Amino acid sequence: DQSLDELILNSSYNIIETAKNSKGQVESYKSKIFVSLKIMNNNETIKKRNFFEEFSYNAKKNKFDLVQYQKQIKKNLIREVIRDINIYLNLK
Repeated sequence: DQSLDELILNSSYNIIETAKNSKGQVESYKSKIFVSLKIMNNNETIKKRNFFEEFSYNAKKNKFDLVQYQKQIKKNLIREVIRDINIYLNLK
């Protein structure tokens, strides 16, 4: 069992417009999450790994519905990354 001095996480989340119609209206999006994890012990990097998840989806006509849908997508992507980090940290 290792005692850790420090666990460093840096993350970013973006929503990208991936397609527009001839009127310039957005037809599809892609949500992306990126997490960089670094494990330090005695000021030395022990492990370092990046985690990335993304999801593509079509736009919704109702702006409120779109925002609610994007919030749910963000939660799902965060859950996926957390699951991946847990698996990574529990590997010997």
